[in-house]
Amino acid sequence: MIILKKIPKSELLVMNFIWDKDMDKIPAREVAHFMEDYHEWTKGTTGKVLSRLSEKGFLEFEKYGRHTVYAVKIKREEYLKFETKDFFEFMHKNSIHSFISSLGCENEISDDDIKELEKWIKKRK
Repeated sequence: MIILKKIPKSELLVMNFIWDKDMDKIPAREVAHFMEDYHEWTKGTTGKVLSRLSEKGFLEFEKYGRHTVYAVKIKREEYLKFETKDFFEFMHKNSIHSFISSLGCENEISDDDIKELEKWIKKRK
């Protein structure tokens, strides 16, 4: 079993691209091209990040000659749940009041958001 740990934004950029692709396997070169085109990374930088993600258990790789293909081992929903729980515990000390208050400081919560939250609370009762 893999124990999840928070990953840095650079690794999350790569994982978000891979998760968005929603493929069983993705070639390293496709990831490298995207990171080069949209974030001005070198292929070497992308390769290092992919290696770290493999070491951390987020990805698994297979070699086909000179080509490397990566498969997702940690799903987006699993990491999102972990990251949200960690943030909620650390930043808000598990206080829903603290969390919601911080969102509503500058009218960042719309009336529709409030209605959705009310529906969610009613379902939980």
